[in-house]
Amino acid sequence: MKKIFFIFLLMMICETSAQSTFVQQIINSVNQDSIIYFVRELSGDTSTLIDGTYQTIQSRNKNQPGNALAETYLKQKLQGYGLTTTVQSFSTTGKNVYAVQPGNLYPNHKFIICAHFDDMPSGSIAPGADDNASGTAAVLEAARIFSKFSLPWTIVYALWDEEEQGLIGSNYYASQASINNDTILAVINLDMIAWDSNNDKVAEIHTNNQSASLAIKDKMINVNSTYNIGVTLNVINPGTNASDHSPFWQKGYGAVLLIENYYGNDFNQFYHTTNDLIQYFNQPYYVMLTKLSLGTLAEFVGVGLTSIEEHHTTCDYKLEQNYPNPFNPSTVISYQLPVSSDVTLKVFDVLGNEVATLVNEEKPSGMYNVQCTINNLSTGIYFYQLKAGDYLETKKMILLK
Repeated sequence: MKKIFFIFLLMMICETSAQSTFVQQIINSVNQDSIIYFVRELSGDTSTLIDGTYQTIQSRNKNQPGNALAETYLKQKLQGYGLTTTVQSFSTTGKNVYAVQPGNLYPNHKFIICAHFDDMPSGSIAPGADDNASGTAAVLEAARIFSKFSLPWTIVYALWDEEEQGLIGSNYYASQASINNDTILAVINLDMIAWDSNNDKVAEIHTNNQSASLAIKDKMINVNSTYNIGVTLNVINPGTNASDHSPFWQKGYGAVLLIENYYGNDFNQFYHTTNDLIQYFNQPYYVMLTKLSLGTLAEFVGVGLTSIEEHHTTCDYKLEQNYPNPFNPSTVISYQLPVSSDVTLKVFDVLGNEVATLVNEEKPSGMYNVQCTINNLSTGIYFYQLKAGDYLETKKMILLK
């Protein structure tokens, strides 16, 4: 696992701040009406269809029947996006809900986007709109959008129960992951992301020195800048242990918390009260933080992806950047052909010496993924070159051993 984390960190360090079409597409896909409606359903502002009948979630506190209702609602939402969904029971009252979207190249390497869905106060009326229907709805939005794509890495959309009683649900999941030696590359935890009463657009990233946490923080800052999200980010290091990223830190996984200006000068005055209502949201700010979190996830998983809804028709030749990069010993090189072509795909060292021929034949039009495995070469920079018809393109890749 440590070796994988090391390569992952180097991969992030070597990346540039250039915009990605895929990341921009994900950011543009965030829909304000969608996330607001999720929050309305979760906070009892409107009834919702659960098990075939319209019901209202009045409270998501562990001791209220609405919490089990919310669990069913979340399960059915995630299943509706075609995702394999699990209800993970950890006590007589506690149940996490999570969905897994397996990667097509690295199914055992996971990125987690998560939030807790339970709330306070403990009475029969507890809307919990900001805390934490806001984070839960953003995770549902991530599932709605990313489920349309075939991804190299696995995404886990996780919704934790009994956070309010001491991070019980997330601690159970993280403990089981550690026991099973799960490879979790990054955790993005969303907890209260819709309150901004003074409209200063300030939010906080909580991080620490554990594993890839600092690199995840840097990625989020870069996304905010590169894609002009517009949030002012305050970094808190070491960050709080009072939310669901903390159990992952304790188990050696990299994680960050994205939260509104909770520890600054704009604390939500309706926190843990019956007035934690959607009417107090700063909706444009909420959209910004949702875009920031999904854009960060997209930066990690979004190299060389194609939409399931597309039919991969092409209008031009194209050579993609290899993935992962850096790599050891294998990487995938993707290219597309608009018409049937004589294709050669070769690898060269920095002196221009040919070290491998990956493709040398006629290929029909379409998209191709080529596995490149290099066992007999030393660490360094290499180049791969595609020739197809009159098309010629060369890209750089890095082998780490």
